[in-house]
Amino acid sequence: MKPLNALLVVVAVFAFSALQIERAKAESLELFVDDTPRKERNSIWKGDGSLVIIDNAEDSGYVIKDGEVEYFVEPKDDGSPTFIYDDELIVCTNTGCY
Repeated sequence: MKPLNALLVVVAVFAFSALQIERAKAESLELFVDDTPRKERNSIWKGDGSLVIIDNAEDSGYVIKDGEVEYFVEPKDDGSPTFIYDDELIVCTNTGCY
């Protein structure tokens, strides 16, 4: 009777696993792809420990330039102002920064 019980348990585990695999295939790859729009506010830590707050940017993040880690900010294309709170307030539009 024990081999029959073991066989039933193995079949049940395989059936459960197959259903989970089919369920995972049915879902899109949204767990792995971040297609949500960027937040309106982003915080970036500089190398000296200070915090830079960026509001209303198209994109922002870190970049390595000449072996140094720096941050970058891309203002929105629609001309709305992007605010960068670093050592001082910097306001950027698609025409430049002030």
